[in-house]
Amino acid sequence: MADKKVTQLTALTTTAAPDLLMIVDDPNGTPVSKKITVKNFFGAVPSNTVFKDNVTVTGNTVQLASAVTITKTLTANTVKFTFGNVPASNNATTVGMAVGEARFTNNYIYIAVNATTIKRVALEKF
Repeated sequence: MADKKVTQLTALTTTAAPDLLMIVDDPNGTPVSKKITVKNFFGAVPSNTVFKDNVTVTGNTVQLASAVTITKTLTANTVKFTFGNVPASNNATTVGMAVGEARFTNNYIYIAVNATTIKRVALEKF
């Protein structure tokens, strides 16, 4: 394999956790070629990673360790939300809520309908 360029290698269309990737450690200092498993590579991705294009998730479960911002539309059969704080006022700008943002507590759902108005809906047992 040492006599081939990376572009000449056979493409892989799926990966497994133990698969190896080549990585150049310290490319701006003293570059050294090293290996890393797919599992360790993606395990090191920061939790605040921003995706600037469409993200498609396949499978039955998506587990998120921190807050998620959805800027367009979320369509799902089941969504579990983390409860938020009660807004200190009904002014979205004052409390730092964006238009369309929603917060949930045990008793209410709060939605910022415009820059100066937050509306709430009481939650009732059924």
